[in-house]
Amino acid sequence: MRMPRLPLLLKIAAAAAAGALALIVAARLRREDAVASLRREIREALANLVADDEDGDGDGGGSAKEDASPPPPPSVLVTGFRAHGKSSLVNTACRALAAEDGPLLLRAEASPPGGGTDGPRRRRRVKAVVSGADGDGKGDGDVVELLDAPPLPEAVRLTRDDIDAAISGGNPECVVLVLRCDAPAKERNAAIKRLPEISAAARNKGLNLIIVLTFKKAMRSIRHAEELLREVSFRARTDCVYFIENYTWSNNGPNLCHPPVIKNNFETHFTVLTIIRQCLEFIKLNRSQSKDSRNGNQAKPDEPKPKQAKPDEPKPKQAKPDEPKPKNPPAEAKQCRKFNDSSVRLFFNSPET
Repeated sequence: MRMPRLPLLLKIAAAAAAGALALIVAARLRREDAVASLRREIREALANLVADDEDGDGDGGGSAKEDASPPPPPSVLVTGFRAHGKSSLVNTACRALAAEDGPLLLRAEASPPGGGTDGPRRRRRVKAVVSGADGDGKGDGDVVELLDAPPLPEAVRLTRDDIDAAISGGNPECVVLVLRCDAPAKERNAAIKRLPEISAAARNKGLNLIIVLTFKKAMRSIRHAEELLREVSFRARTDCVYFIENYTWSNNGPNLCHPPVIKNNFETHFTVLTIIRQCLEFIKLNRSQSKDSRNGNQAKPDEPKPKQAKPDEPKPKQAKPDEPKPKNPPAEAKQCRKFNDSSVRLFFNSPET
């Protein structure tokens, strides 16, 4: 049997390499298209929110529409316990929305696990600009406001007043709670047990709750991740639970020559953009319900309240209805009576009696 020639083997190898490269490029383009599609949906959702707010302000007339201030951007509160990846999630969302490459730019103060101070921190507003179709921000309207809240106290010391204070500050329209997957078992279980109280507090304020589980690479197996997802969903009474691996300085290791370049990850980009898109959908529903309730209250006329008599004043006397006067008997009744009287008189005067 003759062996194939070397040029034929080279051609086959080159064709296989070209096919594999084409598949890799196609997969990469498909992922980039999916991320760009999510950004486009976010821009459209923001434009719809602005249009709905302008329609609501324009119902009062032309002067009200001219004097109306621009509607506030949708605000999302990002809260969680210390060193659970709360601020890193804010930085990750800003990077994904702006379609940034290269070094990681920090918008919120982040610290390594176990770091940070125990001193009080202020709530910070971070305006994340959404990138346009050409890679640049379209304008000031395409902005999502992320509220980086101070960390919650430890789960064992957390009270309902602490939860209400964390949720009420800054007038958020949606709440994102960050939990760490690779936290010590005791700390993680204590935090999960407080989820019903946090969820109830958010719903009492009329807000929707989204749970984000960070450091997903620490999951030992798919089964472990499914058990954690099932328990968190049951405790928080929500299906909006996401796993994510945030962008941090320690992702690629230290670099002494220059700041480390963070490589964008499709799963991280797609997950954080999905979270923002879900927040905007909740905000749209809440604003629509608030608008309907205001319009319903304005359309309902004020009913006059009945006057209540004072206890010292005598009650007015009611006039008695006029009694009907007896009517004169008709002429036929009079004639019948006369006929009866005459017949009786004739009966008694007859000779037979």
